[in-house]
Amino acid sequence: MSIQDQEAFLSNIHPFQVLSPGQMSMCIQHMDIAYYPKDSILITPEKIPNHFFIIIKGTVHEYSPENIIVMDYQHEDSFDSNSLIYGKCTNTFKVYEDLICYEIDKSAFLNLIEKNQQFKDYFLKDLVNKIQTLKDKEYTSQLSSFMIAKVEDTLIHEACIVEEDTKLLDAIQKSTEYKTSTIIVKNSKGGYGIITDSLLKVKVLLEQRDLTIPVKDIAIFPLLTVNNDDYLFEALTILIKKNIKRVGVTNSNGEMIGILEQIDILSHFANHTYVVDSKIKKAKNIEDLKRASNDLLNIIKSLHAKGVKVNHISNLIGQLNTKVYQKLYNLVLPKELQKDACLIVMGSEGRNEQIIKTDQDNALVVKDGIDVEQYRPYMNKITDYLIDFGYPRCEGNIMVSNPFWCKTVNEYKKETARWIEAPDMQNYMDLAIFFDSFAVAGDKELLINLKDDLFNKLHDKDVFMAYFARATLAFDTPTTIGNFMTKTHFIDIKKAAVFPIVQGIRSLALRERIRETTTVKRIKILEEKKIIEKNKAAELLEAFDVVNTLRLKSQLEDIQTGKKINNEIDTHSLGKIERDLLKDSFKIVIEFKKFINYTFKIDKIS
Repeated sequence: MSIQDQEAFLSNIHPFQVLSPGQMSMCIQHMDIAYYPKDSILITPEKIPNHFFIIIKGTVHEYSPENIIVMDYQHEDSFDSNSLIYGKCTNTFKVYEDLICYEIDKSAFLNLIEKNQQFKDYFLKDLVNKIQTLKDKEYTSQLSSFMIAKVEDTLIHEACIVEEDTKLLDAIQKSTEYKTSTIIVKNSKGGYGIITDSLLKVKVLLEQRDLTIPVKDIAIFPLLTVNNDDYLFEALTILIKKNIKRVGVTNSNGEMIGILEQIDILSHFANHTYVVDSKIKKAKNIEDLKRASNDLLNIIKSLHAKGVKVNHISNLIGQLNTKVYQKLYNLVLPKELQKDACLIVMGSEGRNEQIIKTDQDNALVVKDGIDVEQYRPYMNKITDYLIDFGYPRCEGNIMVSNPFWCKTVNEYKKETARWIEAPDMQNYMDLAIFFDSFAVAGDKELLINLKDDLFNKLHDKDVFMAYFARATLAFDTPTTIGNFMTKTHFIDIKKAAVFPIVQGIRSLALRERIRETTTVKRIKILEEKKIIEKNKAAELLEAFDVVNTLRLKSQLEDIQTGKKINNEIDTHSLGKIERDLLKDSFKIVIEFKKFINYTFKIDKIS
């Protein structure tokens, strides 16, 4: 290769593109091409190399001391910086397919690390930061205001703040000076409340109250707030979830600095979310609701194309799906029946992690003493309507139309007792699905009651929990991607990575009596409770984001090409950085499986 060819090759490999022209020239001057036949041993604990390897052609496998493949390296992959930097290596690197590679002299490589901070950071960072660096590079071209905009980046209205004992008339006068219809009330404890025009109409005009009353008499406490450094997209999610039009904005000291209006966020993003949310709210019949529900896919496509993180997409779509369920419940059930039951979603819907409509897992909990039979015709209608809306029928029949998932509180308590006392694979699955349940309509206290009962039943059930957690290990996670680059190049990403994280975290959450249902929030709570170390939690969050992003990308491509949606990703379609991200994520999943195996002593029951 010519020097130009070598420079072009290196410039496509992260992090070599951060080198200055002089540093790149020095690197090329100290770089040679080498050939190694199959089965050559390149690095061992006893054989530390004098070169940094970059593969042009061929495959190298890295083996652990137990002779297990922990990583494979292929075209444009590099290794092993750690042995050069730290002068030691615990693993063995062996040529699997005849290797042609560049070798950069050790002294030149270490010189580059010393001279270039970005280059140094990449090789000295831990796995979490390495993944984040790769993700930043992969998706930089997709970044938009949608993904990176902060609250402080948009219009924040100056707040009209008055003390709680201020006369209402004086507060109104001050709000006119601020040219705002919103009055912020600060109480003696430093908390904030709010008075809006609509509140004045209801609490003052209609009730014919005197304007000399103190503002604290009608203000609504507490005022929901966001931090000025929060992502703007998160603020939008809160507004949609809470059905409100504005939030307060505070600084890092908790001081009120202004008001963020929904209309300003929507102007900033100019997306379709608000329109769909309004359609759902205003739906007067099933057809109206169906049209609103059908618009969700366009939102998903738009957000994904703009580089929005998959966790933010799932949160927003989850909130809109919840509103669809609520509206459907209200449209289908007679009012007199609505208050005596609770409609719940379970599984991925309950965890707020189903983005594309792949199936429906839902159930109805009916108050004890109420005749369940009167609900069954309406539950059949709900299932049929959801199918018509594009929510596929659950293959396991986990739907409200199934009498098994439509019963009283006491009947569910008997069911959970049976799941625990007579466990089998189906019972474990039912318990897992039910534990992820989230109330979307009706009397939510009914589900809270059932969760309390479930936690109490699992006290001192270590053996049961070990069997429950064992499902984390049910599917293999690849140690390499290379094996899938030949005849078989499809990976079921749900089995390989998504499910092990979900089930392992679900098992820990169940043991620790954590009510939160989303996997991301469960991980953060487990970290706060010191059940999971901070670095392990960070790794899991990054890996979970990577594999779910790749899955969503593949599912959207399936929709685009008219294929049946599944959980497989085509490794042939992955770019270099995506493949690196996937390999690092698999490494994290494999380590997490070992952690779950040790924590629940699964090997003792196998």
